[in-house]
Amino acid sequence: MKDKIYKSLDYLSLLTGYRPKVKKHDLQNLLKKENKGGVVISADFELAWAFRYSKKVNNPEKMAQQARQNFPTYLKLFDEYNIPITWATVGHLMIESCNKGDHDWMHRLPYFGSNHKWAFTSGDWFDCDPYTNYKKNNSWYAPDLIEAIQKSKVNHEIGCHTFSHIDFSDENCPSTVAEDEIKACLSAAEPWGIKLQSMVFPGGTYGNIEILKKYGISTYRRNFKEKLAIPYKDKDNLIVSHTTQMIGLSNPNYSVQFLAFRIIKMIQKAIFTNTVAHLWFHPSDPAAIEILTILLPKITKLRENNKLWIGRMNDLKKII
Repeated sequence: MKDKIYKSLDYLSLLTGYRPKVKKHDLQNLLKKENKGGVVISADFELAWAFRYSKKVNNPEKMAQQARQNFPTYLKLFDEYNIPITWATVGHLMIESCNKGDHDWMHRLPYFGSNHKWAFTSGDWFDCDPYTNYKKNNSWYAPDLIEAIQKSKVNHEIGCHTFSHIDFSDENCPSTVAEDEIKACLSAAEPWGIKLQSMVFPGGTYGNIEILKKYGISTYRRNFKEKLAIPYKDKDNLIVSHTTQMIGLSNPNYSVQFLAFRIIKMIQKAIFTNTVAHLWFHPSDPAAIEILTILLPKITKLRENNKLWIGRMNDLKKII
């Protein structure tokens, strides 16, 4: 009964425009003559790295293999509808192999218990690293998938998701750790000719902005209560993109059709308010494929009708 009531309230809040919330200073855009919103899609591309200290998932490699199984379908969908996205990639996935000791130069993340998603209370942050190669342990390396992204028909962006999927918050991540993680990402990206320009913080954490600025990362995704906004520059002159909604099974009591409906209503409000909806997904989530199958034709039509701009995180600098 509670689930039905919540769904009804959710439905009404979307229909009436009460939600999603819009960043206040952007409401002035209602006065514009032409309503045109934006959509950015980013993928938290992490394979097993996201789940090894998870409080909910106890089989990281199973999640990695689900993502690998889904990956060709995602690329095919984005190719079919000519939708470029940002693949926010864990840096370790860009390397083909590593040996014991290769990462010993990096400062280590101290133990923490305050994070709502992970419980890192013992051992070493790299204990899970198999120190082999992607042919033997493709849950922890993904050069084949990086190559597939680069060979796509559309020009996807490969962004940063830290090197080993750490809590990047100022509270739990010393600047020395953050700096080494970014250095390792840049080193892993260089052979691919990838210039890392955007950052998605693992697990919704946020911090160490001065490190991002130091190494040329100019845009990041961050969670706020206001889900729609025109991207803007923070005090450090980096571009901020508000997280709008996950594409996936955000509520197990909702059907795929209703989850897609919710996102479409959010995009319609972005158009009405001339703001940007930043959607994201986990490649391991099969529900994301079902939702994207419904969503992509609709946003493609809106783009064709000049109602919607669709781009990557590193394109946001063009519209602020």
